[in-house]
Amino acid sequence: MIKIPLGSRILISACLTGCKCNYKASAASVNAADASFWNSLFEHFRLLPVCPEQLGGMPTPRVPCELQHNSEAVLAGVGKVLNRDGADMTACFLKGAEEALRFARLHGAELVVFKSRSPSCGVSQVYDGTFSGSLIAGSGVAAQLLLQSGFALLDEIQFREKLKTQGLTEL
Repeated sequence: MIKIPLGSRILISACLTGCKCNYKASAASVNAADASFWNSLFEHFRLLPVCPEQLGGMPTPRVPCELQHNSEAVLAGVGKVLNRDGADMTACFLKGAEEALRFARLHGAELVVFKSRSPSCGVSQVYDGTFSGSLIAGSGVAAQLLLQSGFALLDEIQFREKLKTQGLTEL
């Protein structure tokens, strides 16, 4: 069971904290109240914002990417991550995952909160590789590497629910 004490060091998808780093060069917050919630977390936790795709050398904005195999296959060197134009972006995703892991270890992250559905950060669902908007069970490349390395991961929805169950709804 994951407990989130106030003051915890949390590696978090930078797009959740308002950084305009996703593939569209926008943040993940959909409205002012959502943005306010994520910004308020800086007062209660030691947030460590990262964007594995930027850490891997990808530009912002960028052509959207999807896993063509599951993240375990990508990490094992037998799977690929392609962008919508068909370019192989696997090396960038692997480098970004390794850098996110290095950053988490360097700063002693106690929890990882990543953006759902992302080919890098997705925790329990990712897009199916067809660029059709269909979701499948699975994790992104960085999320999978962090999981394999022993880190506890939550997506943004699970994180908010966990805070509620701990009575931290005032954040």
